[in-house]
Amino acid sequence: MKIAKFMILAALLGVMPAMAQDPVRVRPDIVKVEFENEQIRVLRVHYGPHEKLPMHSHPGRVVIALTAKRRMPDGTMKVMESGGMPAYWSDKVTHEEENTWDDAREDIEIEVKKATVPAVEVRPVLENAGTVELKEPVPVEKEPHHNVMFQNQFVRVLCVWFSPREPSLLHTHSNDNVSVALSGDLTKSQPMGGEWNEPVKVVHGQVAFHKAKGQPYTHRVGSAGEKPYHVIDVEIFP
Repeated sequence: MKIAKFMILAALLGVMPAMAQDPVRVRPDIVKVEFENEQIRVLRVHYGPHEKLPMHSHPGRVVIALTAKRRMPDGTMKVMESGGMPAYWSDKVTHEEENTWDDAREDIEIEVKKATVPAVEVRPVLENAGTVELKEPVPVEKEPHHNVMFQNQFVRVLCVWFSPREPSLLHTHSNDNVSVALSGDLTKSQPMGGEWNEPVKVVHGQVAFHKAKGQPYTHRVGSAGEKPYHVIDVEIFP
């Protein structure tokens, strides 16, 4: 009986560290779930100055930096956008992390549940780029304001940028996608065959999931205010 109890205890102890590696369980005050379905989990990660997140695990994920400026120890400010990029890919990892800056830091992390193997870069084919007149509607990755930052077998990440009051072409989304607003004051959208919607306020760091796989949607979007509109759009491949 004592041997059986010992074996059960050993099994439980073996399971507990694995459970503890979920960052939401490790530090629920730092890591919060914004959205989750069978494909992805979207985390909002907010570090205070010099705050640490102990050992934890992620599948492959897209990390989007919401805090572009960090205060250095000497009081100067430095732009820290993931090495000059507002988003980057990270393969499956178990690690600990620390905010080494004197200011708070916030990121959105889009975990792709099936991304348990290293990502393989996919270079988009740009056929006769800039020489062919686009006929609306176009696939989202060919719409001129939607620039492909990087793509692999799991995701395609688009950096979307509009000058003040500038609209996009009509374009079609065929993959489920997550948008993360980075800057702007007002934005608007127009479904294909419909009218422009009333402008809505851009909220920095706002996350939205859009269902498109099996039910593609076509629309145009753009800035409706006096400031440029910047958003990251992450397409999830099935």
